[in-house]
Amino acid sequence: MRLAAQAILPAVILFAAWAWTDRLVDGGAADHAARTRPAETVYSVTAVDAEIATNRATLRAFGEVVALESAELRVASPGRVVEVHPDLAVGGMVDEGATLVRIDPFAYSGALREARAQLKEAEAAAREAESRIAMGRSDLARAEEQLTLATRDLDRATTLRSGTITDRAVDERRLLVSQRQQSVDQARYSLEGEEARLDQQRAQIDRLEWTVEEAERALEDTVLAAPFRGIVLNETAALGRIFQANDVAVTLVRADGLEVRFVLSDERYGRLIAGKSLIGAKIAVAWLIGDEPLTYTAVVNRIGAKVASDTGGVDVYARLELPPGALPRPGAFVEVAVPDRPHPQSARVPTTALYGDHVFVIGDDDRLERIPVTVLARDGSEAIVRGPLKPGDQIVTTRLAEAGDGLKVRRVDLDDTGEARREPS
Repeated sequence: MRLAAQAILPAVILFAAWAWTDRLVDGGAADHAARTRPAETVYSVTAVDAEIATNRATLRAFGEVVALESAELRVASPGRVVEVHPDLAVGGMVDEGATLVRIDPFAYSGALREARAQLKEAEAAAREAESRIAMGRSDLARAEEQLTLATRDLDRATTLRSGTITDRAVDERRLLVSQRQQSVDQARYSLEGEEARLDQQRAQIDRLEWTVEEAERALEDTVLAAPFRGIVLNETAALGRIFQANDVAVTLVRADGLEVRFVLSDERYGRLIAGKSLIGAKIAVAWLIGDEPLTYTAVVNRIGAKVASDTGGVDVYARLELPPGALPRPGAFVEVAVPDRPHPQSARVPTTALYGDHVFVIGDDDRLERIPVTVLARDGSEAIVRGPLKPGDQIVTTRLAEAGDGLKVRRVDLDDTGEARREPS
């Protein structure tokens, strides 16, 4: 029995040692496997919260400021320049009604005085003719009265001829009637002549009145006044210079009548007019001068009559709404921003959030979910998209080469997008 126990005891000890050693080996391997297993990568990303609303892009183009109205002030009354407006210089601003150039009015004032004097003489002659006509009518009336009396006397003499009246007395009365008739005829002819001369005098008065008006116009034309508040585009006036008739002295463009002309491609023009007219649309205009561009508002008021052959687009004209201050000049190169057509039920996202036809949002357990979208328009560094997005969805804006469903991410507060950072969990 003792011998059997002595024989079994070493075997038990060896088995126990083997089991303990095997356990140690298995436990170490498990710990090593646990220590060498790779940790899941978590990517630091930026995101924007989706806002579902009506969005519209801004179409940008370059254009030119053009004058809606201009005026060439030409000299109608030639002569020597005696006055020039102090602000009359290229690029200067002049107010409506301001005297820009004055021609020596001496000769024109004299011509006006002479015309008025001749008119007064003609009017006096007309009044004299009217007096003669009145006298002639009076003479005619008296002559007719005397003819009537002589005729009655002749009739009585003829009736009494068989009595006490002799033939000689009757003949004398007939001669008197004839003389009275001649006096009536002369008075009538004289009156008709005076009336004709009065008509001629009145015609002369009409001509002289026109001469006076012409002289007044010529005197007024010695002053070249600004027809509107404008910018001096060109001027050739100087004190002492002699202008000939029809010489251009000043060229003005209306300061508050400027337009912006720009070109829209057929595709852009078609998008803008889809469903509505472009006329009346407000646009933003930036005049790129100095450190800070000057911005204005303009209203589209007309469209070009045909497609421009040199640009292949449509000319669009917008009337500038100009506040007080620096005014753009005709020919200025400007940038225009035209609101595109609206897109309801859409979201605005940075272009970095686009992965072709889808975006990624941060879903449950901070893992990415693929959301299909349709790009409706692009607006600079942003895009307007539509898809099954919900308000508040966190749209990832960081570019991820490994982006895909289920990718673990962590949103961080960054001002700009960049490469994703990997962080072990």
